[in-house]
Amino acid sequence: MKTQLASGRVRSRARTAIISILGASSLALVAAPASAQAGGGVSANDGGGSGGHTFPVRGRHTYGDGFGAGRGHKGQDLLANCRKDVVAARGGRVKVVDYEAGGAGNYVVIRGKRTGRDYVYMHMLDRIKVRRGERVQTGETIGLVGSTGSSTACHLHFELWDGGWYSGGRPLDPTRRLRRWDRSN
Repeated sequence: MKTQLASGRVRSRARTAIISILGASSLALVAAPASAQAGGGVSANDGGGSGGHTFPVRGRHTYGDGFGAGRGHKGQDLLANCRKDVVAARGGRVKVVDYEAGGAGNYVVIRGKRTGRDYVYMHMLDRIKVRRGERVQTGETIGLVGSTGSSTACHLHFELWDGGWYSGGRPLDPTRRLRRWDRSN
């Protein structure tokens, strides 16, 4: 326990030093955990782990606006460089592949396998790699981080819906789950 505590302080001091050298503008990418920077695998561990899920952005990232965010924000923004892979957080069937100019930009909705939930990925570049009706595996690349639609920076807007996305379901705050999947990768 003392060793873990000490190493945590060392990592924290190292991050602080790097941030002071690089400046606050680099904070988003420096502050990401090592697992976030590396991308990661899929764990089927249900005991507090990822539960068969994986983090949806490959590469360095940080967390932006979350659920609510003062304007009815129904998901979590994950800031990352444009063109980073966006992967299926959970395998399932692709329900929607579409574009919305005034909002979501290029987006994909996947019905999670045996979850009763819809996983929604927004603002991706126009190179969507899946089609409606297609089955995808957990961790399979579905698109690339972008800034399409009503967006001012490269990021993935991720939503999680219990039941159907805008069809009788309700949005869930995905932040705690995303952080768990992030740590598990």
